[in-house]
Amino acid sequence: MVVALTFDDGPSVYTSYILDILQVHGGRVSFFVTGNKIKEHESKLRRASYMGCEIICHGWDHKDLTKLSKRAIKKQLYDTIYAIASATGNVSLMFRPPYGYVDEKVEKVSEYLGLAIVKWSVDPRDWEFQDADTVYSMIMSEVRDGDIILCHDLYDSTVVAMSRLIPEFIDRGVELVTVSELLKRKYGYIEPGRLYLK
Repeated sequence: MVVALTFDDGPSVYTSYILDILQVHGGRVSFFVTGNKIKEHESKLRRASYMGCEIICHGWDHKDLTKLSKRAIKKQLYDTIYAIASATGNVSLMFRPPYGYVDEKVEKVSEYLGLAIVKWSVDPRDWEFQDADTVYSMIMSEVRDGDIILCHDLYDSTVVAMSRLIPEFIDRGVELVTVSELLKRKYGYIEPGRLYLK
């Protein structure tokens, strides 16, 4: 089984703990980061990138892109992609819209900028429950081959859940890959402007 474990809304102080777990047990994950937090946590993103994890755009400051003008959407995405490239040397070719909100305007801008849109297929609502056992149980009961799992590297409860989940995945032979790796395996290539997983 192959899955992509993803973390939104960081980087934060908890990002390092997730990297520590991965360093011990293996696997790669994807971080969907907000641009306004990158400068403060550049070293964490460089470490993540060095470990083979993926750093992907999540907008500059978590605004609902569907409520912005096309020009403002472009700025949200471009400024974050530039900050990611400055911190890691890698260019994000996709993004996850804040709240998962997408409309035709957002799709057109993403196609214009050459970016794919990535959502998720498993959501344990770690931001709502903030309970490690609940998050762990929801993921383990719902996950299937090829899933993209949504979490947030903002809560200590999520870190605790990952300290249990990640080694169990590895022990069971589950391959933890980045979103790009997963999408390329499933579809052969990543298409700009396409929405992956609704």
